[in-house]
Amino acid sequence: MKLKLPVAILMVTAIAACSGDPPYVDRPYEINRDNVTFPVGPPILSGSPVTVCYAKSQATPEQIRALADDECAKGGLMAVFNRQSLDVCPMMTPIAALFVCEETASARRGSAPATSRTSLPIIVTPSFAAPKPAGAGRPLGSIGAADVSTTAKSQPFPTYLFNSPQPAR
Repeated sequence: MKLKLPVAILMVTAIAACSGDPPYVDRPYEINRDNVTFPVGPPILSGSPVTVCYAKSQATPEQIRALADDECAKGGLMAVFNRQSLDVCPMMTPIAALFVCEETASARRGSAPATSRTSLPIIVTPSFAAPKPAGAGRPLGSIGAADVSTTAKSQPFPTYLFNSPQPAR
């Protein structure tokens, strides 16, 4: 009898963790009343980050991309996919798709074309850094997907699914 309650709680928690919430744009400024830009947040400028939290079972790449595009459109910009992370969003939506707002293609057409000064190939060297500890930068008591064992995490969508659609030629 004593074992049934913990097992029941574990099963309910596991089912809830697998179900997930619908995707949403993470706006931490909405809950910080001391923030100067409460509740509307900072203006969306070129280079502004947009974080979309999602659970793979409750979202499609198109929905995630649309949320990021809608957020950047408030500043007249378009969303450019940057990376995914498992240490930003809460456990019910454990995966964060990180976008950056950039100028639209029509705005870029008016600018002068970029010219290359050299024809030498660009060599990119990898940077090696120690990973941040799980939970760094979050309030005490909050738990995210990075805090759970790797067998409990859902795998993020492949990153190519977030690329902008290519124009037809």
